[in-house]
Amino acid sequence: MKACFVISKIALFVLNFLFVLIGLIILAQGIWVVVDSRSFFETLAFFSKMDSSVLELYADTEFVLAAGGVLIGIGTIMFLLNIIGCWGVVSEHRGLLITYSAFMSFIFAITILGIILLFALSGVWQAAVNSTVSQLFSTNYVGTLGAHEVSAYDPFSLAIDAVMITFKCCGINGPDDFSSSATAKAWMLNGRKFKDLTGDAVALPAACCRYTNTSFFANQRYNEFLNYMENPNCPAKPPSEFYNTSCVSMIPVALEMNKVPIVVTTVIVLALELVCIGLAVFLVVVIKRWDDELYY
Repeated sequence: MKACFVISKIALFVLNFLFVLIGLIILAQGIWVVVDSRSFFETLAFFSKMDSSVLELYADTEFVLAAGGVLIGIGTIMFLLNIIGCWGVVSEHRGLLITYSAFMSFIFAITILGIILLFALSGVWQAAVNSTVSQLFSTNYVGTLGAHEVSAYDPFSLAIDAVMITFKCCGINGPDDFSSSATAKAWMLNGRKFKDLTGDAVALPAACCRYTNTSFFANQRYNEFLNYMENPNCPAKPPSEFYNTSCVSMIPVALEMNKVPIVVTTVIVLALELVCIGLAVFLVVVIKRWDDELYY
Protein backbone atom coordinates (compact mmCIF):
# COMPACT_ATOMS: atom_id res chain seq x y z
CA MET A 1 0.00 0.00 0.00
CA LYS A 2 2.80 2.41 0.92
CA ALA A 3 4.55 1.79 -2.41
CA CYS A 4 1.32 2.51 -4.33
CA PHE A 5 0.84 5.64 -2.24
CA VAL A 6 4.33 6.93 -3.04
CA ILE A 7 3.99 6.14 -6.75
CA SER A 8 0.58 7.85 -6.85
CA LYS A 9 2.02 10.92 -5.12
CA ILE A 10 4.86 11.16 -7.60
CA ALA A 11 2.57 10.63 -10.60
CA LEU A 12 0.03 13.22 -9.44
CA PHE A 13 2.75 15.74 -8.59
CA VAL A 14 4.40 15.31 -12.00
CA LEU A 15 1.07 15.70 -13.83
CA ASN A 16 0.14 18.77 -11.81
CA PHE A 17 3.56 20.34 -12.26
CA LEU A 18 3.27 19.72 -16.00
CA PHE A 19 -0.16 21.38 -16.07
CA VAL A 20 1.19 24.31 -14.03
CA LEU A 21 3.78 24.90 -16.75
CA ILE A 22 1.16 24.50 -19.50
CA GLY A 23 -1.12 26.92 -17.65
CA LEU A 24 1.67 29.50 -17.45
CA ILE A 25 2.39 29.09 -21.17
CA ILE A 26 -1.30 29.52 -22.08
CA LEU A 27 -1.56 32.54 -19.75
CA ALA A 28 1.53 34.13 -21.32
CA GLN A 29 0.19 33.49 -24.83
CA GLY A 30 -3.15 35.06 -23.92
CA ILE A 31 -1.48 38.18 -22.54
CA TRP A 32 0.77 38.35 -25.61
CA VAL A 33 -2.22 38.12 -27.97
CA VAL A 34 -4.09 40.88 -26.12
CA VAL A 35 -1.07 43.20 -25.87
CA ASP A 36 0.47 42.66 -29.33
CA SER A 37 -1.29 40.09 -31.51
CA ARG A 38 0.68 41.07 -34.61
CA SER A 39 4.05 40.05 -33.17
CA PHE A 40 2.41 36.88 -31.80
CA PHE A 41 1.28 35.89 -35.30
CA GLU A 42 4.72 36.70 -36.72
CA THR A 43 6.34 34.41 -34.15
CA LEU A 44 3.73 31.70 -34.76
CA ALA A 45 4.40 31.85 -38.49
CA PHE A 46 8.16 31.61 -37.86
CA PHE A 47 7.75 28.31 -36.01
CA SER A 48 5.08 26.90 -38.33
CA LYS A 49 4.47 26.41 -42.03
CA MET A 50 1.80 29.12 -42.19
CA ASP A 51 2.45 32.35 -44.04
CA SER A 52 2.78 35.34 -41.71
CA SER A 53 0.92 37.66 -44.09
CA VAL A 54 -2.16 35.44 -43.91
CA LEU A 55 -2.02 35.19 -40.12
CA GLU A 56 -1.54 38.92 -39.71
CA LEU A 57 -4.85 39.55 -41.46
CA TYR A 58 -6.51 38.58 -38.19
CA ALA A 59 -4.28 40.68 -35.93
CA ASP A 60 -6.04 43.12 -33.58
CA THR A 61 -9.52 41.89 -34.57
CA GLU A 62 -12.24 41.53 -31.92
CA PHE A 63 -12.27 37.75 -32.36
CA VAL A 64 -8.53 37.49 -31.69
CA LEU A 65 -8.76 39.77 -28.64
CA ALA A 66 -11.66 37.67 -27.30
CA ALA A 67 -9.63 34.51 -27.92
CA GLY A 68 -6.76 36.10 -25.98
CA GLY A 69 -9.09 36.75 -23.06
CA VAL A 70 -10.24 33.13 -23.12
CA LEU A 71 -6.61 31.95 -23.10
CA ILE A 72 -5.89 34.18 -20.09
CA GLY A 73 -8.88 32.69 -18.24
CA ILE A 74 -7.96 29.09 -19.07
CA GLY A 75 -4.29 29.62 -18.20
CA THR A 76 -5.14 31.24 -14.86
CA ILE A 77 -7.54 28.45 -13.85
CA MET A 78 -5.06 25.74 -14.87
CA PHE A 79 -2.24 27.41 -12.96
CA LEU A 80 -4.17 27.98 -9.71
CA LEU A 81 -5.92 24.60 -9.69
CA ASN A 82 -2.76 22.60 -10.29
CA ILE A 83 -0.82 24.66 -7.74
CA ILE A 84 -3.46 23.51 -5.24
CA GLY A 85 -2.92 19.94 -6.47
CA CYS A 86 0.86 20.14 -6.07
CA TRP A 87 0.52 21.69 -2.62
CA GLY A 88 -1.95 19.03 -1.55
CA VAL A 89 0.33 16.22 -2.74
CA VAL A 90 3.47 17.58 -1.07
CA SER A 91 1.74 18.38 2.24
CA GLU A 92 -0.54 15.30 2.10
CA HIS A 93 -3.37 17.65 3.05
CA ARG A 94 -6.74 15.96 2.63
CA GLY A 95 -8.66 19.23 2.39
CA LEU A 96 -6.55 20.50 -0.50
CA LEU A 97 -6.73 17.17 -2.31
CA ILE A 98 -10.52 17.03 -1.86
CA THR A 99 -10.81 20.60 -3.17
CA TYR A 100 -8.57 19.73 -6.11
CA SER A 101 -10.48 16.55 -7.02
CA ALA A 102 -13.83 18.36 -6.68
CA PHE A 103 -12.80 21.15 -9.05
CA MET A 104 -11.26 18.64 -11.48
CA SER A 105 -14.49 16.61 -11.42
CA PHE A 106 -16.47 19.79 -12.11
CA ILE A 107 -14.20 20.69 -15.06
CA PHE A 108 -14.46 17.13 -16.40
CA ALA A 109 -18.27 17.22 -16.17
CA ILE A 110 -18.40 20.65 -17.85
CA THR A 111 -16.13 19.40 -20.64
CA ILE A 112 -18.31 16.35 -21.29
CA LEU A 113 -21.47 18.49 -21.15
CA GLY A 114 -19.93 20.99 -23.56
CA ILE A 115 -19.05 18.26 -26.05
CA ILE A 116 -22.57 16.80 -25.85
CA LEU A 117 -24.20 20.21 -26.31
CA LEU A 118 -21.82 21.02 -29.16
CA PHE A 119 -23.15 18.09 -31.15
CA ALA A 120 -26.74 18.04 -29.84
CA LEU A 121 -27.32 21.74 -30.50
CA SER A 122 -25.12 22.00 -33.58
CA GLY A 123 -28.04 23.20 -35.69
CA VAL A 124 -28.84 26.00 -33.22
CA TRP A 125 -25.34 27.42 -32.76
CA GLN A 126 -24.42 26.98 -36.42
CA ALA A 127 -27.51 28.98 -37.41
CA ALA A 128 -26.70 31.66 -34.83
CA VAL A 129 -23.08 31.91 -35.98
CA ASN A 130 -24.14 32.00 -39.63
CA SER A 131 -26.64 34.78 -38.92
CA THR A 132 -24.08 36.87 -37.01
CA VAL A 133 -21.35 36.41 -39.61
CA SER A 134 -23.78 37.19 -42.44
CA GLN A 135 -24.79 40.44 -40.75
CA LEU A 136 -21.16 41.45 -40.17
CA PHE A 137 -20.39 40.56 -43.77
CA SER A 138 -23.24 42.68 -45.13
CA THR A 139 -22.37 45.79 -43.11
CA ASN A 140 -18.56 45.63 -43.34
CA TYR A 141 -17.33 43.81 -46.45
CA VAL A 142 -16.35 46.07 -49.36
CA GLY A 143 -13.74 43.89 -51.03
CA THR A 144 -10.04 44.50 -51.54
CA LEU A 145 -8.92 43.36 -54.97
CA GLY A 146 -9.63 45.99 -57.60
CA ALA A 147 -10.95 48.47 -55.04
CA HIS A 148 -7.78 49.68 -53.38
CA GLU A 149 -9.01 53.23 -52.82
CA VAL A 150 -11.89 51.85 -50.76
CA SER A 151 -10.48 49.00 -48.73
CA ALA A 152 -6.73 48.73 -49.18
CA TYR A 153 -6.25 48.71 -45.43
CA ASP A 154 -9.60 47.32 -44.30
CA PRO A 155 -8.79 44.28 -42.09
CA PHE A 156 -12.28 42.77 -42.24
CA SER A 157 -12.42 42.80 -46.04
CA LEU A 158 -8.88 41.43 -46.22
CA ALA A 159 -9.82 38.60 -43.86
CA ILE A 160 -12.93 37.72 -45.89
CA ASP A 161 -10.96 37.85 -49.15
CA ALA A 162 -8.34 35.58 -47.56
CA VAL A 163 -11.06 33.07 -46.63
CA MET A 164 -12.65 33.15 -50.11
CA ILE A 165 -9.32 32.78 -51.91
CA THR A 166 -7.92 30.15 -49.53
CA PHE A 167 -11.03 27.96 -49.39
CA LYS A 168 -12.10 28.69 -53.00
CA CYS A 169 -15.55 29.91 -52.04
CA CYS A 170 -17.69 32.98 -52.73
CA GLY A 171 -19.81 34.84 -50.19
CA ILE A 172 -20.92 33.62 -46.80
CA ASN A 173 -23.93 31.80 -48.25
CA GLY A 174 -22.83 31.74 -51.90
CA PRO A 175 -22.47 34.13 -54.87
CA ASP A 176 -26.10 35.22 -54.45
CA ASP A 177 -24.97 37.26 -51.43
CA PHE A 178 -23.76 39.87 -53.93
CA SER A 179 -27.04 40.16 -55.78
CA SER A 180 -28.85 42.14 -53.08
CA SER A 181 -28.07 45.07 -50.78
CA ALA A 182 -29.71 43.12 -47.97
CA THR A 183 -26.86 40.58 -47.96
CA ALA A 184 -24.00 42.79 -49.20
CA LYS A 185 -24.93 46.34 -48.20
CA ALA A 186 -21.41 47.79 -47.82
CA TRP A 187 -20.15 46.14 -51.00
CA MET A 188 -23.10 47.47 -53.00
CA LEU A 189 -22.53 51.02 -51.74
CA ASN A 190 -18.74 51.30 -51.69
CA GLY A 191 -17.05 48.20 -53.01
CA ARG A 192 -18.28 47.65 -56.55
CA LYS A 193 -15.19 49.04 -58.23
CA PHE A 194 -12.94 47.01 -60.51
CA LYS A 195 -10.31 48.40 -62.92
CA ASP A 196 -12.06 51.24 -64.80
CA LEU A 197 -15.55 49.94 -64.13
CA THR A 198 -17.77 51.23 -61.36
CA GLY A 199 -21.19 50.62 -59.88
CA ASP A 200 -23.55 48.06 -61.39
CA ALA A 201 -20.98 46.94 -63.96
CA VAL A 202 -19.37 44.70 -61.32
CA ALA A 203 -21.27 41.54 -60.43
CA LEU A 204 -18.85 39.81 -58.05
CA PRO A 205 -15.78 40.67 -55.94
CA ALA A 206 -12.51 39.69 -57.57
CA ALA A 207 -11.83 37.34 -54.64
CA CYS A 208 -14.62 35.07 -55.94
CA CYS A 209 -12.79 34.48 -59.22
CA ARG A 210 -10.53 31.54 -59.98
CA TYR A 211 -6.77 32.05 -59.96
CA THR A 212 -3.95 30.03 -61.42
CA ASN A 213 -1.86 30.85 -58.34
CA THR A 214 -2.80 32.59 -55.08
CA SER A 215 0.70 33.34 -53.78
CA PHE A 216 0.22 37.02 -54.67
CA PHE A 217 -2.35 37.36 -51.89
CA ALA A 218 -0.34 35.51 -49.27
CA ASN A 219 2.63 37.74 -50.12
CA GLN A 220 0.45 40.90 -49.92
CA ARG A 221 1.00 41.80 -53.58
CA TYR A 222 -2.68 42.61 -54.06
CA ASN A 223 -2.14 44.78 -57.15
CA GLU A 224 -0.84 41.74 -59.06
CA PHE A 225 -4.09 39.78 -58.87
CA LEU A 226 -4.93 40.30 -62.56
CA ASN A 227 -1.76 38.45 -63.57
CA TYR A 228 -3.10 35.30 -61.95
CA MET A 229 -6.83 35.53 -62.76
CA GLU A 230 -8.03 32.79 -65.12
CA ASN A 231 -10.45 35.18 -66.80
CA PRO A 232 -9.87 38.96 -66.36
CA ASN A 233 -13.55 39.62 -67.16
CA CYS A 234 -14.73 37.50 -64.25
CA PRO A 235 -15.78 40.30 -61.83
CA ALA A 236 -17.60 42.35 -64.50
CA LYS A 237 -19.31 39.51 -66.37
CA PRO A 238 -18.86 36.33 -64.35
CA PRO A 239 -18.28 33.37 -66.66
CA SER A 240 -17.61 29.88 -65.35
CA GLU A 241 -14.26 30.93 -63.87
CA PHE A 242 -15.60 31.81 -60.42
CA TYR A 243 -16.38 29.80 -57.31
CA ASN A 244 -20.02 29.13 -56.48
CA THR A 245 -19.49 27.36 -53.16
CA SER A 246 -20.62 29.15 -50.00
CA CYS A 247 -17.86 29.85 -47.50
CA VAL A 248 -20.02 28.71 -44.59
CA SER A 249 -20.17 25.23 -46.14
CA MET A 250 -16.37 25.06 -46.05
CA ILE A 251 -16.26 25.16 -42.23
CA PRO A 252 -17.20 21.46 -41.86
CA VAL A 253 -14.63 20.66 -44.55
CA ALA A 254 -11.91 22.47 -42.60
CA LEU A 255 -12.96 20.68 -39.39
CA GLU A 256 -12.98 17.34 -41.20
CA MET A 257 -9.42 17.94 -42.40
CA ASN A 258 -8.29 18.56 -38.82
CA LYS A 259 -10.57 16.15 -36.96
CA VAL A 260 -7.83 13.66 -36.03
CA PRO A 261 -5.70 16.08 -33.96
CA ILE A 262 -8.86 17.63 -32.47
CA VAL A 263 -10.27 14.25 -31.38
CA VAL A 264 -6.90 12.93 -30.15
CA THR A 265 -6.22 16.08 -28.13
CA THR A 266 -9.70 15.98 -26.55
CA VAL A 267 -9.38 12.29 -25.62
CA ILE A 268 -5.91 12.81 -24.11
CA VAL A 269 -7.07 15.79 -22.04
CA LEU A 270 -10.13 13.92 -20.74
CA ALA A 271 -8.02 10.84 -19.93
CA LEU A 272 -5.48 12.91 -18.00
CA GLU A 273 -8.28 14.63 -16.08
CA LEU A 274 -9.68 11.23 -15.08
CA VAL A 275 -6.23 10.00 -14.03
CA CYS A 276 -5.69 13.10 -11.88
CA ILE A 277 -9.11 12.72 -10.25
CA GLY A 278 -8.51 9.01 -9.58
CA LEU A 279 -5.06 9.59 -8.07
CA ALA A 280 -6.32 12.44 -5.88
CA VAL A 281 -9.24 10.36 -4.56
CA PHE A 282 -6.91 7.41 -3.89
CA LEU A 283 -4.53 9.64 -1.89
CA VAL A 284 -7.43 11.10 0.11
CA VAL A 285 -8.72 7.62 1.00
CA VAL A 286 -5.28 6.34 2.04
CA ILE A 287 -4.46 9.45 4.09
CA LYS A 288 -7.83 9.22 5.87
CA ARG A 289 -7.26 5.53 6.61
CA TRP A 290 -3.84 6.25 8.09
CA ASP A 291 -5.24 9.12 10.13
CA ASP A 292 -7.97 6.84 11.50
CA GLU A 293 -5.41 4.18 12.41
CA LEU A 294 -3.26 6.81 14.11
CA TYR A 295 -6.05 8.10 16.32
CA TYR A 296 -7.93 4.87 16.89
